[in-house]
Amino acid sequence: MNAQPAQAPAPRKPNVFLVGAPKAGTTSLARVLAAHPDFFMSPIKEPCHFCTDVRQQMVPWFEGQRQMDLAAYLDAPVREPVHFHLVHSAADYARLYEGAGDQPLVGECSTQYLSSHDAARNIAAYAPDARIIMIFREPVERILSHHAMEVSQGRTVEPLLRLVEKERALGAAAHWGNSCFYLGTSRYLPQLRRYLAHFPTSQVCVLSFERLCEDPNGTLRHLFDFLGLPLDSAPAELPRANGARTPRFPRANRLLRASGLRPWLGRQARAYLPEALRQRLAASFFPSGKPRVPDDVRARLEAIVREEGLREEWLQALALGGAPWAGVLAAREGAPQTAGEDDENLSRARAH
Repeated sequence: MNAQPAQAPAPRKPNVFLVGAPKAGTTSLARVLAAHPDFFMSPIKEPCHFCTDVRQQMVPWFEGQRQMDLAAYLDAPVREPVHFHLVHSAADYARLYEGAGDQPLVGECSTQYLSSHDAARNIAAYAPDARIIMIFREPVERILSHHAMEVSQGRTVEPLLRLVEKERALGAAAHWGNSCFYLGTSRYLPQLRRYLAHFPTSQVCVLSFERLCEDPNGTLRHLFDFLGLPLDSAPAELPRANGARTPRFPRANRLLRASGLRPWLGRQARAYLPEALRQRLAASFFPSGKPRVPDDVRARLEAIVREEGLREEWLQALALGGAPWAGVLAAREGAPQTAGEDDENLSRARAH
């Protein structure tokens, strides 16, 4: 008998999606998962493939940036990790997982999936058995961190409150393409409901950023249990990642970003300058210390968040998602956890 040619292994598809929220610890969680031998993480952390609405909104901004050659990147023998790059085509998206071996879990972490109106439906059509992870952060702190990151990255120099008021003026028409979308990204309750409309509660894991900070080991054990990973493989310490720094010269920083020179300069510095000199240069351009928020700015933002109902929705989303510590946080805030009869039915279904 003639020997049959060996069949190529079936291409791997992601079965875990860490969907956000932005500035709520997703990059740290993605690094924990990527380091696990049973998990393969997309080399492009945020390909944004399934949020077709957000991708279209972001195209004008994205095309204005200096981009890497995606085809060359996918053809490279070694793919260095990339934080963000829009991946439009299904063929390119499939290639992200060519390096997956026999790891049982394969995933990605596009934080725009949470606020997208399309992503939950698209992911469910592509991978109906996928597991969905989301992590929510108190809205005021999340918005402050989001703005600090965008200033640090040179994406804006506008004051936070001006950007928020512009978004409010757009009302329901606000999105990623025409505003900062700080408020829209913090509307956790409708975002969670979109996923629960397409996935059973057993496939959705909701975490609290606050609990992650105060009890990282307990949060990671909860996550690993959800994913079916051995509990003894949880890391002893959660890596810190993607922290914002305040540039000494914000407008120069923005010009470097818009021109595409900032990433190029970073690559040249890493290639030709010793580590000690790079650190001194970085310290001179980004002074150490957490960005300071004036008291009046914080007070006004807190008032806006109350007016928009975002704090209540945050607590209700944690309760609806069955997040550990939901009751503790609600008690701290002195706020109700329930969000309606349908949500109570979902919570009971999760409990059983």
